[in-house]
Amino acid sequence: MGRSRFFGTISIVLVLASLVLLFTLQPRWGIDFLGGTEIQVKFKNTVAPSEIRAVLQQKGFEGFEVVSFGAGDAEFLIRLREISTLDESALEAIEMTFRSEVKGAETKRFFTSPGGDKLTVHLDKELSIAEVEASARAAGLNLLDAIDHVVADESAVAQTDGDDDDRDTQETQRKCESASCTWVSQGVHIYEVALKGISEDVMDTLRAQPFGEGAIKMRSEWVGPKVGEQLRNSAISAVLFAMLFIMLYVALRFDLRFAPGGVVALLHDVTITLGIFVFFRIEFTLTTVAALLTIVGYSINDTIVVYDRIRENLVKIKGQQLSRVINTSINETLSRTVVTSLTTLFATVTLMIVGWNTSLRDFSLALTIGVLVGTYSSIVIASPLAHWLDKTFFTKKA
Repeated sequence: MGRSRFFGTISIVLVLASLVLLFTLQPRWGIDFLGGTEIQVKFKNTVAPSEIRAVLQQKGFEGFEVVSFGAGDAEFLIRLREISTLDESALEAIEMTFRSEVKGAETKRFFTSPGGDKLTVHLDKELSIAEVEASARAAGLNLLDAIDHVVADESAVAQTDGDDDDRDTQETQRKCESASCTWVSQGVHIYEVALKGISEDVMDTLRAQPFGEGAIKMRSEWVGPKVGEQLRNSAISAVLFAMLFIMLYVALRFDLRFAPGGVVALLHDVTITLGIFVFFRIEFTLTTVAALLTIVGYSINDTIVVYDRIRENLVKIKGQQLSRVINTSINETLSRTVVTSLTTLFATVTLMIVGWNTSLRDFSLALTIGVLVGTYSSIVIASPLAHWLDKTFFTKKA
């Protein structure tokens, strides 16, 4: 307690610096929150990331990032801010051309997936898939080559639960992951045609290079900007609600003197962790949110251990000032807190080293920072703040 002002000053400076970074530089949001495309590519031979960047830049791709993935230098994650090669104005012209090209049937609905990799068409009469594909090509759409045609009958659709759109989506996912297909739902003939999305454009660009011959697309994912915004808001809400319920729990478990200290310690831990991520421009993803929620739970656990010992000692050591009781309690729990945190750090640091070139890196890094900061705040932030609140508000009233 004697150095609480010193440590408090350090914490205030770190928190303020983190807040300044958060509102000026702002987090480096990943595609989970901003929207974009992520492609995992595996090459036959070793490739330098600079070679991939140079090719993508030359071909006009913008806002991309190339990260080594896994062991060796033959597998990479390519992240792009772009989601689709088709914009709204182009789609309107394509739809008009498609409607005029389709003969013998009326187009009820025409739309592409947000990622631009699938075309879905609803017709009032049956046409062959070849006719629909020909109309799509005539409209200017770039179709995938070597497509296996799959036909789903109406009975298969009828077995799918949900409304029409849900059945269409579920049947599409079951039958049309890599093929053009058609099925009938409530008298409407539905066709889905696989298109060359932005991931295929990237792969074609890479395969055209000497180092990219035989390159394999391991997976590709895209997130739309609206979904990304919803995920970002949900992530912020999740962290705030977690802190709110923890404050209520601490207030009920102990008393009002202790609850604010626990919550301030949590805010301290999360803010400083975010500040470090912003300062070093580490990407903020859904995995990072999971790590922050884990930090919140882990940090309050350490704080509650100290608070619980303070409560026990308030009964055992009657007549002593709260500051002395807090000092005694911290000394009694210090070795347990430090040993527990070191044990956790062994696991998180190992995970960080082993998974440095994988998606586990950000998660383990956030956990490592959070455990360090959380152990510090449980000892020198939460308990001294409880003492200050008692001295400022509760003792005077007595």
